[in-house]
Amino acid sequence: MKIVMVSGHSCIRVHKIALPLIDLGHEVHLIAGKNTNFSNLYRTFHHYHDIIQCTEAIRLHRDADIVHCHNEPSWFVYAAKELVDCPVILDAHDSYLTRSTSDEHDAAIDAGQPHVRVTAEERAAFQAADGINFVSETMRETVVSEFGLTQPVSVLPSFVPRGLYRYHFKEYLGGLCYEGRVVTPDQHEALRGATGSHYCDYTDVAQRTRAIDMDFHLYAGREDSAFQDHYGPIALIHRGYRYDRLLDQISRHDWGLVGNTVPSPQWSVAMPNKLFDYIAAGVPPVVIQAWESERFVDQTGLGIAVASIDDLAKRWSDHEDCRRRLLKDRQKWTMDAHIDRLLNLYREVL
Repeated sequence: MKIVMVSGHSCIRVHKIALPLIDLGHEVHLIAGKNTNFSNLYRTFHHYHDIIQCTEAIRLHRDADIVHCHNEPSWFVYAAKELVDCPVILDAHDSYLTRSTSDEHDAAIDAGQPHVRVTAEERAAFQAADGINFVSETMRETVVSEFGLTQPVSVLPSFVPRGLYRYHFKEYLGGLCYEGRVVTPDQHEALRGATGSHYCDYTDVAQRTRAIDMDFHLYAGREDSAFQDHYGPIALIHRGYRYDRLLDQISRHDWGLVGNTVPSPQWSVAMPNKLFDYIAAGVPPVVIQAWESERFVDQTGLGIAVASIDDLAKRWSDHEDCRRRLLKDRQKWTMDAHIDRLLNLYREVL
């Protein structure tokens, strides 16, 4: 098939899906608003700067079999529907619906506070897509129910392609690491829940780990002064790395954190990239208040779920048994082993 991937910031999930498709012999093209690693592996790569360039790039692929749009943003779906006659897939990396509950939304509005849970753009895109690929089962249930969706869907977590699994690990550092987005309190305090970013505030984790002398390593890809000033005194900050080098860096630690000590609806539904990145790097995940990920580690034994940082400290040495099991079983959880879920969705909409 000729498959055209359309993305804004071209996050790693785009490539996690595309690389196994390329290996299977499909003709995969990329249209993205950001220069990116792995772009050299696509049949073509078009870097757009504005909406006109994006839509004109899509127009060039009118002969595509599938246009596969990755959110956020989500408007690529109905832009593509204007331009091509083939099926358009929405890959639902995220949704505002899962960042807060309807009760939290109503309470905020009643109190006169700004709050965003349903956007017209997201609602229109989900309803316009010919098929939807979700990252978790709970996210599928939430979005399908809220928007009354009836089109074909699939669930494909953000597994790592087999070719990116790491075997040559770096020097040992130990400690607990966290890979992914991290915000400072001022980025969400005034709009708690409205921006959807409070679940990325790791102040509480950093303070709790520091209080018991547990090393907490942050791989957030941020080096700005506000971030350094806030997290520098309470965590170990690492510079940003491109994805393949990032996996090498996180291979040095005992545990990889999924979730947060501060509860959030978003973590309840998430099957995040980091969960599978840790596995690819040979690092057992430890899950805190992230129920979908907790179910995964409970079923596979590749990591553990704990209630708090103190509980993790008591179970610290469990990383040895988890790592042995992880290194034995992790090939079951490559993207290559599960890409048929997406191919079946493609076949259903064609």
